[in-house]
Amino acid sequence: MPVPKVEYLERFLDDVDRVMSGRPGSISEDRWLVNYYDAEKCRILEGYLSCEDERVRAETILLFAEVRERAVSETVDELSKKGSERIRMACLAYRSAIRDDDELIPQLFDVLEHSSGNEFMKAANRMASVAREEDIPRLRRVYGQVGGEMRSAVRAVLDRVIVRNPSLQPKRDLILSVPVYPDEAMFEKFLDTATDYIDSRYRENVLPREKISLGTYNNVARALSKMRTRLYNEADNLQYYGPDKADRASELASLIKWANADLTSKEVVGTERKHSSTCPRCGELMVNYKGMWICPDCGSLD
Repeated sequence: MPVPKVEYLERFLDDVDRVMSGRPGSISEDRWLVNYYDAEKCRILEGYLSCEDERVRAETILLFAEVRERAVSETVDELSKKGSERIRMACLAYRSAIRDDDELIPQLFDVLEHSSGNEFMKAANRMASVAREEDIPRLRRVYGQVGGEMRSAVRAVLDRVIVRNPSLQPKRDLILSVPVYPDEAMFEKFLDTATDYIDSRYRENVLPREKISLGTYNNVARALSKMRTRLYNEADNLQYYGPDKADRASELASLIKWANADLTSKEVVGTERKHSSTCPRCGELMVNYKGMWICPDCGSLD
């Protein structure tokens, strides 16, 4: 369970006081700070990279090394060029930790792509703590090629990458959706059906109306979400399909974007739309239904 920012900051500040009182390692060796760290805590700690006390700066760098926080990489690089010997040594330790992970990741992928059983599970468990945002496409290929507990293990890896990179949160459902095997005939059928749904049925039945029921809103939003997910999961397959499929996929993506924009402009009858609030899981606009703010796409409550 995540620890509230206030509680985390209080613990960190207690350690800061200990370091400034001459107790080295109070920050960098505090396993509680490491175990309860997540990407949201980065902003709390980052300000202490400019603390006047170089002991605090150095220990904060070492803590970032322990949790493998890549968001501060550029700041650490700058500190390594102008800091004292203590700071430079801490930066060196940070760089070494990141470099070790970068060297480990290809080895872990080799296991995930060619092994199974206990060896696979051990590699997935280790990958969960080191995988980067740029590893998501390759992880998703593994995700789509395995099943059962192996797929669950890779899903956990992807979920951990999302947690470490909050900017990925709006795409969480897409990233965790299961890739589909290449099947050009089925994809062409999907393109035909989806395009007809938006270009004909939506234009005729929804576009002309300024007001729609919550049921209509939910049904259309759900359909558009499924289309968006299918396109996302077919992205790697386009290289195996005919040359027209990429163009048709791009056209459908534009139609989905257009229909979604039009849908969110409608007045939902019997509800009070909250235009400024979006779902924390999928990014869709929330609606008020019987006194509850609910996402019409994934059903999350606010």
